[in-house]
Amino acid sequence: MYLEPMEKTLFLDAGNTRIKAAELLPGRTATGHDDRQDTVPPWRIHKLPEYVSPDFETALRQLCLTFDRIVLSSVRKHFQMEELKRLLTAGGEASHAGILAITRSVLTPGRHRYRTPETLGIDRYLACLGAWTLGSGAVIVSDAGTACTIDAMDAGGVYRGGVIMPGLHMLIEALGHGADGLFTVSVGLPEAWPPDSTTSALQAGTAGTFVASWEAHVKRTRERFPDARIWLTGGDADFLMHNSSLEVRSNNNLVFEGMRYWLDHLLPKEKKGS
Repeated sequence: MYLEPMEKTLFLDAGNTRIKAAELLPGRTATGHDDRQDTVPPWRIHKLPEYVSPDFETALRQLCLTFDRIVLSSVRKHFQMEELKRLLTAGGEASHAGILAITRSVLTPGRHRYRTPETLGIDRYLACLGAWTLGSGAVIVSDAGTACTIDAMDAGGVYRGGVIMPGLHMLIEALGHGADGLFTVSVGLPEAWPPDSTTSALQAGTAGTFVASWEAHVKRTRERFPDARIWLTGGDADFLMHNSSLEVRSNNNLVFEGMRYWLDHLLPKEKKGS
């Protein structure tokens, strides 16, 4: 069945350095959890400048002018719904789009088993939720960004927790600047073993450690969820895909998939008070 959206909706995933923006293209297959698909619905990604850019506010405002509804998920403390409202009503031509914000209120007890939900980044939950809607059974989702997260959601759609570890570039920068005589290196793994140059030694100690640590955490998580599919997203997903021995899938729109599921299925329940 095909569903044409009644309202043109923009999804905003506000991270620490920039906002990712996407719209779901018309003609996508509308599915619930019981009739899910492995195919990935088509998203149109809109590129925006970083927060620090002088063009950021104008670019975001101009983009939002073309939409009826905006769904916001933010892990940035200073970019929540009120800041978005202020930005959209500033300037000569204001956007009057309706704004829906996904907050930690979605983390009702039946949807997670995390001891400190008040500190959980909502993007971690949404990425797991998005992966869960694209397959069947439990999922392990890793967002390989500035920090690298590895999270699990069980077959019932309950978020179970995960790992936060340094990202690949964080490791490279920390080691390169952390000791005299060392330097930052490009991302890569040494061809010879043991590494026969300082550059390859640093690559082994950073990129090699990153891959080995990541695999160890994923394997330990999979001991709890042996049938879980492993999903990758984030800037260093391709590097892990090509250098890991594990069978993984990659999808950079997992947070948007989770936001879409929240809009279609969880928000109506919240409005009903269930």
